[in-house]
Amino acid sequence: MRSRAFIFSLLMVVAVVSLWSFKSQKKIDGLMLKNVEALAAGEAVVPLHCMGTGTVDCPMGGKVRMVVTGYSFEVPY
Repeated sequence: MRSRAFIFSLLMVVAVVSLWSFKSQKKIDGLMLKNVEALAAGEAVVPLHCMGTGTVDCPMGGKVRMVVTGYSFEVPY
C-alpha cells in the first residue's frame, strides 16, 4: 500500500511539473515580438534627403538641387 501511494505521488509530481513547464514555454514578451518584426522588415529602406531647389527630380516629389542617399555625416556641396 505504501509503495502504491509513493508511485502515485511521484506520477502526480511529474504531471504537475510537466504541465507547468509546458505553460511557461508559450510566453513571448513584447520586446521579442518587436525584434522579430524588425528583422522581418529587412533593409530595403535607404535614407534619402533632397536638398535645395533646382532641376533634379526628388523621389519624394518636386525639383531639387541634389538627392543624397545613404548614411553620411558630411553634407556634399
